[in-house]
Amino acid sequence: MTLVWKPGLILQSPTANDSLLDLNTQPSLDLQFATSKTLNDRVSGQNLITFSRSTTGTYVDSNGIIQTAAIDAPRFDHDPTTGESLGLLIEESRTNLLLNSETLVTQSVTVTAIAHTLSFYGNGTVTLSGTHSATVVGTGGYPTRTTLTFTPTAGSLTVTVSGTVQYAQLEAGAFPTSYIPTSGSTVPRAADVASITGSNFSRWYNQSEGTVSLSANHKGSSYFNNAIFVKFNNNSTDNQIKVFSVATDPYLYITDSASAQAYIDGGSVTVGTPNKYAAGFALNNFALSVNGSTAVTDISGTNPSGITQLTIGSKLSGVGQPNGHISRLTYYPYRLPDATLQEITS
Repeated sequence: MTLVWKPGLILQSPTANDSLLDLNTQPSLDLQFATSKTLNDRVSGQNLITFSRSTTGTYVDSNGIIQTAAIDAPRFDHDPTTGESLGLLIEESRTNLLLNSETLVTQSVTVTAIAHTLSFYGNGTVTLSGTHSATVVGTGGYPTRTTLTFTPTAGSLTVTVSGTVQYAQLEAGAFPTSYIPTSGSTVPRAADVASITGSNFSRWYNQSEGTVSLSANHKGSSYFNNAIFVKFNNNSTDNQIKVFSVATDPYLYITDSASAQAYIDGGSVTVGTPNKYAAGFALNNFALSVNGSTAVTDISGTNPSGITQLTIGSKLSGVGQPNGHISRLTYYPYRLPDATLQEITS
């Protein structure tokens, strides 16, 4: 049989012995970012997402070429070597501190005493002096990107260039993000922010129970290293269902009326590579499975009510981006069995 949920329709939840394949269960939301390269939901055929980024941003197209996306335009990124579609790119705000980045020349920049990452393409050499000392030798032209993460002291950092150094970037952060072109001044790239609210949300969400699954990669986050993939909420942290990773540790975190109901550690993931997550939630029935692992469960707690929106790839305040890609995000309006959570993440 085929189950299709609509607001006001009460479905019998799958039992512990049911299989996803046996039930042929259908999601009420299915965002296939890597396949469709759009924000459109496969179930409704419509774009339900409000997306914003107050600056332009770059991405790699299917031919491996760096392209620029307009303000408020989502970026559907690709592997620069293979052309593989990676999905929706969601990054935090960063600033390229280097000038004339396309072909770098020697210059000095002001830095603070936090982690910074230098990246560039080419076979040239970048020598750092002043607030930090290092010599970085390029390993090849595009798409081979040479990177160095370091923590300088505060003050003036001299960047001395020899040979060919192209598409250079120096940003405050412990990992590199997408290329930010500059000319005669530093340039910021604003954060990517995506959400589903109002009737675009209520049309597919079940307040009583549900399951969310996703495939994503992340580099980390400047927000306490919390890389947030999805956050169902009521425009506050009082009622929320959140799937996120802190470095290599994936979590499902649920609060109801500002009280923690479940905090499940799903094991471990590899940073920078695709990982699959599936979380189920209902009264006294929470679980998280990652990459085909046996679901970790919590059988005590209430499911939050009054959820009004979904934020994708950030907190409400627009921070906590995973600095990676979400290739697919699917929601089922019932709590799928633990065996099914394991099955769909394998």
